[in-house]
Amino acid sequence: MNRLWPHETSGISDELFVRGKVPMTKEEIRSVSLSKLRLNKKDTFIDIGAGTGSMTIEAGMRITEGKVFAIERKVEGIQLITENAKRFSLENVDIIHGIAPKDIWHLPKMDKVFIGGTGGNIKDIFDWMDEKLVSNGRVVMNFITIENLYKSIMEIKSRNYIDMDVINISVTKGRSISNITMMEGQNPIYIISARKE
Repeated sequence: MNRLWPHETSGISDELFVRGKVPMTKEEIRSVSLSKLRLNKKDTFIDIGAGTGSMTIEAGMRITEGKVFAIERKVEGIQLITENAKRFSLENVDIIHGIAPKDIWHLPKMDKVFIGGTGGNIKDIFDWMDEKLVSNGRVVMNFITIENLYKSIMEIKSRNYIDMDVINISVTKGRSISNITMMEGQNPIYIISARKE
C-alpha cells in the first residue's frame, strides 16, 4: 500500500507520475505488461530502458522483499525515475545511468526482466539474459515498431525460451471537448512475453 496509490491493483494513474519528455509506459499497457511478468514479492527485477520509471515504480510496490533495478541512458530519465521513486516512497529501487547490457553485467541474476527500450541492442541484451536471467525467469518486452518485434521474436526462437506470447494492444481514451467526448487513439503497442527454459 502507498499513500499515492492505496490499491492492490496495478495501473497507477498516469497523472500521478512526474513526467517529462522521456517516454512512459501508459497505465493500460503497464497493467497488461505487469500481468505477463507475474511478479512475486521476493523477485529480483530489472526495468531496461526505464524512461520515467513507471514500470519500475509498479514493480517496486509489488516486490516488497526483493530488489528492483532500473537502467536508463538519458539524464532526464534518471532524474524522473529518482523523483518518482521518492514520490512513491520506494527504498528497494537501484537506479543505473547507463546503457544495457554494457552497464549491468555486475548485477545479480534476475527473476524477471522488463524491456521498454533497447537502444538498438536487442541481441546483446538477449546475450546478457542468457547468463543473468534465471531458469524459469520471465521476460516481457514492449515495442512500437514491427522491426523490433520481429528481431525479438527471432531471438526468442533461436534461444532457450518457451511459452512465447505476442499481443498487440491499441488503447483509445476519451477526451472532453466542451460538452462532448472525443476518443483519441494512442500508439498500438506490441507486448511479447516468454519464459526461459
